Amino acid sequence: MRRRTMMKKILWTAILGMLMIVAAGCGNDSGNAEGSSDKLEAPDKFLQIGTGPMGSGWYPITTGMSEIYMDNFNGLNASQIEGGSTANLKSLDVGDIQLGINYTSDFSDAIAGEGGFTEPLDTVSAIASLYPVYQTIAVLDSNEDIQKIEDIVDKHIFLGPKNGGGPVAFWRMMDEYGITEETIEQAGGQISYGNYNDGASMLVDNSVDVFLGGGAPTVVALQEIELTNQLRVLPIDQDKLDSIKEKDYGISAAPLPAETYKGQDEEVPTYTAVSMMTSRADLDEEYVYNLTKLFWENMDVFEEQIPERAVHFTLDTVLDGIDPETLHPGAKKYYEEQGVLE
Repeated sequence: MRRRTMMKKILWTAILGMLMIVAAGCGNDSGNAEGSSDKLEAPDKFLQIGTGPMGSGWYPITTGMSEIYMDNFNGLNASQIEGGSTANLKSLDVGDIQLGINYTSDFSDAIAGEGGFTEPLDTVSAIASLYPVYQTIAVLDSNEDIQKIEDIVDKHIFLGPKNGGGPVAFWRMMDEYGITEETIEQAGGQISYGNYNDGASMLVDNSVDVFLGGGAPTVVALQEIELTNQLRVLPIDQDKLDSIKEKDYGISAAPLPAETYKGQDEEVPTYTAVSMMTSRADLDEEYVYNLTKLFWENMDVFEEQIPERAVHFTLDTVLDGIDPETLHPGAKKYYEEQGVLE
């Protein structure tokens, strides 16, 4: 009898101990819940961000954005969708993504229903201008047949992602030379599209003769192939740059700095576009306010990961190439607080 009583006491002691462990666990869960309450709440648990192809300058930007947003919004899953400038704007329009990177020139086309857009889009809003992108037309230095723009007409040309802003700006720039896709095909030339890494590999393998890419100022994919190959960047004639700047394309000009690539001892005149962040117009105002605020208040992430581009991320130029009337109300609210807008 005493033995049975003793066993009951041991059993109850064990049960009590287990209950205390469970209670402690619940207490810890409660503490975690309280900790998570410090995070912001998003109206949706998924955030798709339209970026550029692997090897482009946009991809690491959206990687940093994804990290920042997942760290600061409770339970948010942010993912990157590879695309291009015009492709991202069209994806925003149909709701496949909620944020995207594109060029200011393509954003203007989208609002007006021009260029690669058959009708105006009222579904997209501006968030911020980010940095100037140098459009780089490069060849291998060993290819002596190509010294100037006119020499590319009968060559195989790689233009990056097909639905990106690079090809749109390229054809507008080529129009200044009287060069069109039709004239290239008639001369025996060829056009290819794809991500920058693939294009760089094709250039090394002599599968393509000419590579087009945008960088700030370096195109990462081109920088990587410099280990084994020297590049030559083709200059754009100044009169052609002056002419295109006068047209309402959102395309400007600036010299590619010397030493951007090995053996490039001098500046090379070229055309530029401005990268910007865009959102769906129907996103919740407070949500976009927080997305904008978190982007600008976590510059250390970008300064560490992409210093060449992050040096251009500043509120002083946040509206470059952007009509304030096209800003999302949430972004506008943040800029008013910062004194960027009155």
